[in-house]
Amino acid sequence: MRKLLTVVFAATVALVVPALPASAAGIDWSPCFDGSKVECATVQLPVDWNQPDGAKVGIAINRIKAAKPAQRKGALLVNPGGPGGSGVDFVISAAAGNYFSQSILDSFDLVGFDPRGVGQSSSIKCDRAVLSQPVELIPTTEQQYTDLLARNSAIAQDCAKHNAGLDSHVDTESVVRDMDGIRAALGEEQISYYGVSYGTQIGQQYAELFGSRLRALVLDSNMDHSVQSSGYLTAANKAFENSFTDFAAWCDRTASCALHGQDVLALWDKLYAQASAGKLIDPATGQALSVEALRDNAFGNMYHPSDQWAGLATRLAALAGTGPQTVSAQADLVDNSYQAIWCSDWRWPEVGDFASLSKLREDVEALAPHTHFSGFFSDITNCLGWTGPVQSPQHRLNVTQAPPILMTNGLHDVATPYEWATNVAEQLPDTVLLTYDGTGHGDYGNSTCARDAIDTYLLTLARPAPGTHCAAEWPTGTAPQTGPHPVTRVY
Repeated sequence: MRKLLTVVFAATVALVVPALPASAAGIDWSPCFDGSKVECATVQLPVDWNQPDGAKVGIAINRIKAAKPAQRKGALLVNPGGPGGSGVDFVISAAAGNYFSQSILDSFDLVGFDPRGVGQSSSIKCDRAVLSQPVELIPTTEQQYTDLLARNSAIAQDCAKHNAGLDSHVDTESVVRDMDGIRAALGEEQISYYGVSYGTQIGQQYAELFGSRLRALVLDSNMDHSVQSSGYLTAANKAFENSFTDFAAWCDRTASCALHGQDVLALWDKLYAQASAGKLIDPATGQALSVEALRDNAFGNMYHPSDQWAGLATRLAALAGTGPQTVSAQADLVDNSYQAIWCSDWRWPEVGDFASLSKLREDVEALAPHTHFSGFFSDITNCLGWTGPVQSPQHRLNVTQAPPILMTNGLHDVATPYEWATNVAEQLPDTVLLTYDGTGHGDYGNSTCARDAIDTYLLTLARPAPGTHCAAEWPTGTAPQTGPHPVTRVY
């Protein structure tokens, strides 16, 4: 049975946390499971970092000690993305050899944590009935827009009833201060950090507030927390369109693709039109498949081409009536659990009325004639009408004390568009951006070249030369080619 032991860390706000607090040795680690080499604990940190002596929230943490203590280089804190991804689960998976190279496991204490409001760190709970109110997340009428705002307001108020005030303090800056509290409780003067997807936003803001406490910083597949709604959706829509056309081109040249020899874009456009008209029947269920489900299924299958593209092709062939009709329905990939965190970090005043949102919808759809809308359109609309505080809104980074940084990003990353990475790189000092010339999301898991560069940097602090590119790697067969991957989606 899993054990969680607790250390109380009663520090002042993190800007004045001492490098080596008296409580550093107070974490009472215990095996997460009987016989497990992964150790678990809980660190108690302030709900509101502006009131450090007030209510506390338990942050679940775990670690794998360096396999070769003689070559230990310190603690490597990790975050797999989300918001909503569990760092605790990430480390458990890594302990089984499912992510990091053995050289990393040999040389670092790998430390995971569930960010506040996630998983075992007081996961935000809201009423299922309120969450499931049907609304259009891409509204096309004034009434749909009004209904959306009312739904979001109701969710915010319901979440506030069930979470003892934590829902107002799940922003990224609070998570960053928690991370520094964990560093101090570990007794580490400096840490190394690897974050992928939303985990890069945590890493960026940690560098902004606590840069001198970093030994190394890897930002894999980058969020840009400085963009507004138009820039956000413009990049996201183009990224989905580019990724899907990469998928179509792969099918065209790959004999094992279930759609090989067909015009994949034309087939997709036909399926999209049928779904939009309510006339696309899912052979696995006999029920009509909504255009949202069709689009989100394709979007979610852009993350890890080697694992997902063959299955997506088979799925689309079945929907088109040209493939096996026994394909099991895939789970709906829309995930609303991140809403409280996301809406604590992002403010969208430019689309504060239906006319403004409608204009943005038309502008970004024109950029993606096949895919129409990124799955991230709801990142905007899920926060319209949200009544909770935006504690950590968008801003350009101001980093002054960080070590040399390594960023990586895929050229056709569907979830974190390449232009976000180039924009962030301009905001960070002494940063090398390594470009993976392929698609997918999470370069450590999609590119052997990027993984080698990240490992080398973490171990030696040596970075590739500025302007370095890694060649694209494409699926080679129909079976999933399982490699190391973070959480499936950024949201």
